[in-house]
Amino acid sequence: MDQPALSVKKRVEKEVLETIMDGLSSGEIDSPKAQEIAKDTLGTLKMLDEHEETIEKFYKNLSVKYPIFNLLYTRVKAEIVQTRELSEHRRALVALDQGNLDDAHIIAAGAIKHSANETTGNN
Repeated sequence: MDQPALSVKKRVEKEVLETIMDGLSSGEIDSPKAQEIAKDTLGTLKMLDEHEETIEKFYKNLSVKYPIFNLLYTRVKAEIVQTRELSEHRRALVALDQGNLDDAHIIAAGAIKHSANETTGNN
């Protein structure tokens, strides 16, 4: 299955978090503004999670009606379950939303470093 919604969700988490952290470092945004942005972002991510549930239900119903889709449903469900694992980026956004700036900074630094390693293939 092509994963446009799933990859978009990960991209949103990563890019927004990096921008928030850069803004906090440069002084362009303050802690209350970072909390507000994190809250807005988490709301959008929740909508994307609900979208995934709709996709999963669609494939489930299709596989019940037409057993030929059982394998496809199983694969889609596994992909969705995997993406539901709370990513480090989302954990940092949650910490920001809760006003835990120090925790968010530590989590974000690790997540950004991990993403850089994935990008360069240095896992």
